[in-house]
Amino acid sequence: MAWLRSLGRWRHALMQAINRPRSAQATVVILCAWLTVAAHWPLWRALQRLDGYDGPALALFIVFVPLVFAVLVLLFALTAWPRGMKPLWLLLLALAAVGQYFALHYGTVIDKGMVLNVLQTDLRESRDLFNPRLLVQVCLVAGVPALWLWRLPVIRYGIWQNIARTLVLILAALTCIAAVALPNFRQLAPVVRSNMTLRYMINPLNSVAAVYSATLKPMLQRPRPFVSITAAAALGETYSAGHAQKPPLMVIVVGETSRGDHYGINGYPRDTTPELARLAVLSWRNATACGTSTRESLPCMFSHLDKAGFEERTAEYDNLLDVLQAAGLAVLWVDNQAGCKDVCRRVPTVFTSDMVDTPAGQQLCAQGECLDAMLLEGLDARLAALPESRRRNGIVIVLHQMGSHGPAYFKRSAAPFKPFLPECASNALASCSQEQLINVYDNSIRYTDHVLARTIEWLTQHASAYQVGMLFVSDHGESLGEGGLYLHGLPYAVAPAAQKSIAMIAWPGTLAARTQVHLPCVQGTLDTAVSHDNFYHTVLGLLDVRSPTYLSALDVLHTCRSTARSAT
Repeated sequence: MAWLRSLGRWRHALMQAINRPRSAQATVVILCAWLTVAAHWPLWRALQRLDGYDGPALALFIVFVPLVFAVLVLLFALTAWPRGMKPLWLLLLALAAVGQYFALHYGTVIDKGMVLNVLQTDLRESRDLFNPRLLVQVCLVAGVPALWLWRLPVIRYGIWQNIARTLVLILAALTCIAAVALPNFRQLAPVVRSNMTLRYMINPLNSVAAVYSATLKPMLQRPRPFVSITAAAALGETYSAGHAQKPPLMVIVVGETSRGDHYGINGYPRDTTPELARLAVLSWRNATACGTSTRESLPCMFSHLDKAGFEERTAEYDNLLDVLQAAGLAVLWVDNQAGCKDVCRRVPTVFTSDMVDTPAGQQLCAQGECLDAMLLEGLDARLAALPESRRRNGIVIVLHQMGSHGPAYFKRSAAPFKPFLPECASNALASCSQEQLINVYDNSIRYTDHVLARTIEWLTQHASAYQVGMLFVSDHGESLGEGGLYLHGLPYAVAPAAQKSIAMIAWPGTLAARTQVHLPCVQGTLDTAVSHDNFYHTVLGLLDVRSPTYLSALDVLHTCRSTARSAT
């Protein structure tokens, strides 16, 4: 039994080595070494398939491993204090574990936009992102070092001695970075420029920087002043008594995560839109979003500014709904999402989540989450409840869909609207085959097709009293496993086209006649590149609402009007 005694001695020595007291600086070095190995699998995977680099992957590993380790040491050195740091170290470990999970399984990166998306989402959406795989990832990456860390005695030096040891640690990290980066700068610089996502893959530095930019940094900045643009908003000539036209009733449907290239009416090989195909709709086949998340796109598309102007704005402004309301129209926002990102804050708003206990809600809702058909339930009563003085002028109703929101795509369509099987019935998308993933996403598009057709049917029922029309515009696209990417929300500069592709569909109904839109002319423009930049101005033009902010050049219908409107 000598080997048992030897094994016991080895185990005792190992436990002594693991549990012996260490300085805060030594603890930091060990944690950084662990994170370099255990929390950077997305980075190591990315290094094997970089654009603009045809050398051996091993050469990149030799450079990036010490660089990542040294950068992490610089970050953690700021926490190298003997007292009260264990909770912070545990938090950083947890951030690293969660960040790696989403990067591995969805191809997402943690940046300011992603943090803001998380802060602004609701419990329904957050619930869909959690599954047992996330728990396993956190236990492996954060739980293992957490057990060691919690039992570890940290040596307490005097304050000046501790500062001196930390400065030595920082100097050593800087020396390592210089020794590795400077000789390889000419080779590294073009690789990093061609692969911008690498900047977001040092974990948890990316999460720390993102949380700071999303939460603390705005507190240190002066808030933007509010500038109103509604003072000159007015109804156009078609509302005068001399024209004797019916008031407009326009429904704007804001889609969610709806890629235009998965619509049958746009040339997609699958018939995902059989109901719209039977209706006289106009679908722009080359439409792009202002952002890659609802938080970015929704305020941008309802703004009078284009994408560049919105991102560089120095003030906050009224949006499209404010202008329509100021002109005298009745406006209503109906939400089946996690909110309107402040777009609807000054207009009447209702949420489908408040209707789950109604008879319709019991059929269309489950666990506080409703199918998009719920947006149309009770709409007649809501229309009648709007101020009569405004209803006489016209009505604009915005329906904010749940659409194709992932990763739980299977929840977005009802059983009769699932023609593509088998579908992915999990929120762990990487566990599904590509066929199952495409099927479940296409089923959500098929259900949106049905909801839009029902919306048009509802509008037709009101055509005797109103000039009716519908405009459907999605907020952003979605990655469906292409290049290992899933969902959406990547920084716009590095996001693939799939996350920017959107559907933009109009049913002109009888509303197009209000401003003499020549529909055959519009048919000839459907391959033209359009974007969210056009949304604000197209709606104003279609409703004949006058505003100094209206730009005819951005109104996609302007060139097809019999009498072109002036820019004012």
